[in-house]
Amino acid sequence: MRRRFPALVAAVIAAMVAVLLGPNTASAATWPVIANGDSGAQVTTIQHLLNHRGYTTGADGQFGSATEAKVSAFQSANGLTADGSVGPLTWPKLVATVQSGSTGNAARAAQTQLNRYGYGLVVDGDFGTASTNAAKDFQSKHGLTADGIVGPNSWNALVGGSGSGGGGTSRAQLAASIDANSRISLLTYHVSGVVDADSTAQANITDTKNGTTAETSNYSDVGEREVWLSTAMLNGMLKLATERGYTFLVTEIAGGDHSSNSNHYKGIAFDADNMSVSNATFVSACRAYGATEALDEGNHVHCAWQ
Repeated sequence: MRRRFPALVAAVIAAMVAVLLGPNTASAATWPVIANGDSGAQVTTIQHLLNHRGYTTGADGQFGSATEAKVSAFQSANGLTADGSVGPLTWPKLVATVQSGSTGNAARAAQTQLNRYGYGLVVDGDFGTASTNAAKDFQSKHGLTADGIVGPNSWNALVGGSGSGGGGTSRAQLAASIDANSRISLLTYHVSGVVDADSTAQANITDTKNGTTAETSNYSDVGEREVWLSTAMLNGMLKLATERGYTFLVTEIAGGDHSSNSNHYKGIAFDADNMSVSNATFVSACRAYGATEALDEGNHVHCAWQ
């Protein structure tokens, strides 16, 4: 039986609150789940906000163990489940109101978010005229009161939207793009023939798309275990389809039975079959997209990222 992950419970609670409170509340949009392994502007925003709250961390856009520890500490201090991921219950407590004249890390966080939508602001922590005008423009375009004050509703719209300025892509967004891509097929059973529907390639991507961990197979060397899928791996998988134009079948990700120390169990590897190119070409492309392990196994290709 799969254990429900706290972030999924938080998302359900947030959705229920949205229905009860209506569309003009901060809970009405979906707060994304950002966690260890994610990268980009969403992570940089979290790091700036942690610094604003007194939990000092580097703002490098990489969600690693140090950032996870700071998030957990913040959650513990604010009566939240200390799971280290920033989801629907953590975001509202982490964000801070920013307006004309605001300075510091919260202002940097707001500027970082506005730049996700192409405003091209200097992220200097000085929320002046340019930043205020950008906030007003964003609010006007998203049905919010255009007062230039980045409060809970504006934060929700900013971090909950997909952006348009190349600010990075979350694990859940990558998984959703993979699931929707017609060039990528996801196996709904295990090549071993053993039945464990919760850990197929399709189940792994669906769980990740929904903001939760993926699952290893109950018959594997490590048993049933929950793991976060690597954003580097997901990004590489997606680019094989979107940039190279390859079609392929993903047969296993975290599930299946592999060697006891397999990278599959770490959520950083996938196996592919039925490629539109040769195994050798597919291996080379995986390496071009950062795979540190790319192997031609004869009947499939194995690619893994660190």
